[in-house]
Amino acid sequence: MSRLDQYSKRPYGTSSRSQRRSVPLSTKLAAYFGGFFPQFGAAFFTFGMIFWWFFGANADITSWYKFSGELAHTDGRVVACESTGASEGGSKSTPGTPIYRIDYEYLTPSELKLSGTCYGTGMSFPPGAAVDVEYVPDDPATSRIVTSRKKIFGPWPIFVAIFPLVGLVLMMRGLLSNARAARVLSVGKLTRGVLVDKQATTTRINNQPVYELTFEFEDEHGRTYRISTKTHKTAALEDEPTERLLYDPDNPEQGALVDNLPGRPEVTEGGELKSVGMGPALLRMLLPVGGIAGHALVGVILYVV
Repeated sequence: MSRLDQYSKRPYGTSSRSQRRSVPLSTKLAAYFGGFFPQFGAAFFTFGMIFWWFFGANADITSWYKFSGELAHTDGRVVACESTGASEGGSKSTPGTPIYRIDYEYLTPSELKLSGTCYGTGMSFPPGAAVDVEYVPDDPATSRIVTSRKKIFGPWPIFVAIFPLVGLVLMMRGLLSNARAARVLSVGKLTRGVLVDKQATTTRINNQPVYELTFEFEDEHGRTYRISTKTHKTAALEDEPTERLLYDPDNPEQGALVDNLPGRPEVTEGGELKSVGMGPALLRMLLPVGGIAGHALVGVILYVV
C-alpha cells in the first residue's frame, strides 16, 4: 500500500486540532491570497480607485436633493476665484472649458454673514464681483452661486465607481473560494480522483476558455463522491490517469485538486505540506492587502484628517 493510501485512511477528524495537518504560515497566506481572482480583482480595484479619487470623489451627487426645493436668493460677493486645472469638453486640437473654484460670502435676511465655495465651468469672476447666491431657507449655510455646483464635476463621474466595485467583487469572490480551499489544506484527507467530466464555461481568461472539470473519488469508507473545479489551465489536471485531491472528511463534496490549489502549495505524496516561503506569500498579499490599506489611508486623509 502506498504512503498516499496510508495517509488517506488516517483516522483523524476535524474536531481535534492535534489531528489536523500542519500548515506553514507562508503556505496559509499563499493559499488565501493566491490565484487569479484575488490578484486580478485586487489590481482592478486598486487602479480603479485611482480614477475614483480623481473623478468620482469630486462628482456633485448631492445638489439634486439639497437644492431640490424652493430656494431663497440674496446678493453675494466673490472673495476669490481660481482655476482647478480641470476642464470640460475639448478635444486633441481644442482645449476644454476651464472649471473654476469660487469662494464667496453673503448675508442672510437676519444679517448673518456666511461664506461658501462652489465650482463652475467657465465661471471666472474677479474678486469683489457681485453674484446671485441661492440657499436653502431652513439651512442658509447650504448655498451656491446660481448655475454653479458644489463639486468640481457634475454627477456623471460617479459611474467610474463601477471599476473598483467590479474589482472588489472579483477579489472577494476569490478570497471566499480560497478560504474554503485553505481550510481543506488543514482538515482534508488526501486521495486520488478520476476525471469524469469536462465542460467549457462562458468565461475566458487571457483569451483562453475556462473549463469546469469534475473528478470522482472514494472516501476512506469506500463511498463515491464528486468535486468540481474551474480553471483555464487544464493541462495540470489532465496529465495523470488520476489526480491528487484533498477532501473534507465531514463534507466529502467539499475539496480541492492539489494541482489547482491557490498559491500552488506543494503537497508531498505522504500528504504533508511544504512551506512556499514567506517572500512569495507576501508578494501574493501585496495587491489585495496593500491596495485596500492604501486606499483606506487616502480616504482617511481626505475625509477624516
